[in-house]
Amino acid sequence: AVASFKSQVCSPSLRERRMLAAMLRRRCGALRNSARSYGTSLPIPKTPAGSEEIFHSQMMLPKYSLSNKKWFFLFLACNAGAYGGHYFYLRFLMPANPPNPPRDPNQTRPEKHMHAVDDE
Repeated sequence: AVASFKSQVCSPSLRERRMLAAMLRRRCGALRNSARSYGTSLPIPKTPAGSEEIFHSQMMLPKYSLSNKKWFFLFLACNAGAYGGHYFYLRFLMPANPPNPPRDPNQTRPEKHMHAVDDE
């Protein structure tokens, strides 16, 4: 009785099996299509006869390569320009706040501070 109950509860129905099979077929088809599109449609060149020697990466210089001296000069020049521009703006271009007006000594002071908590 336990085995029959377990098989009824745990085994998927025929409809669920078909849906699972269709899902797997779709996934496998997608994998097949992606494997087909991998690579190139252009002809792959063949190596000439007698060229057994392989060129290693040290024989090919990078196109845009800077020496240490040039790189650090450029780095320091950029930093100097950034800091110099920042302080130039602060000193000459940014408007300064005007000074506070002088206090009137004859003005009466408030009895209670305007931000004080009301205890009443």
